[in-house]
Amino acid sequence: MKTVIDVKKPHGGRKEVLTFELACKIVKLIEQMPDTQVPVTWENVVLKVKTKLGKELRRNVLSQKEWDGRKLIAEAFDDAKEVQRRLLKQEAPKYANSPRGVLRKRIEQLEAKVHALQTELENSRAAQYTQLDLFRATRLDLRRMVEDAQQGKEA
Repeated sequence: MKTVIDVKKPHGGRKEVLTFELACKIVKLIEQMPDTQVPVTWENVVLKVKTKLGKELRRNVLSQKEWDGRKLIAEAFDDAKEVQRRLLKQEAPKYANSPRGVLRKRIEQLEAKVHALQTELENSRAAQYTQLDLFRATRLDLRRMVEDAQQGKEA
């Protein structure tokens, strides 16, 4: 349900920066923040207004400006903050409500996977040490290796 707010135009003086139309855009921007998982803070609101709408407005202006006795931006901020709190409460840990047996089974599976990977790592290290020992044990003629490398480049 949308409410109609009477907007009074100022009579002379400096042009109003935070107009009702801009405030409506800011309200929509704030309402989208919890859905996009952007933390609802005044710093983020100020940053979003600056980047998306190109207006550098401070927290005090955003939170205190009233239209027809209502602080639209402050109300939208409070609503978005409440939505963010509700969403955080709904995001329970993955296994929070699982019975202990399921958790134990999952832990056993993960431990078995870790053990298998450690065994594979040990076998790989042993194979590399064996290759290194074989390389050290063989005598290589460095002159012959250099000659072979030069012939390979010329070809």
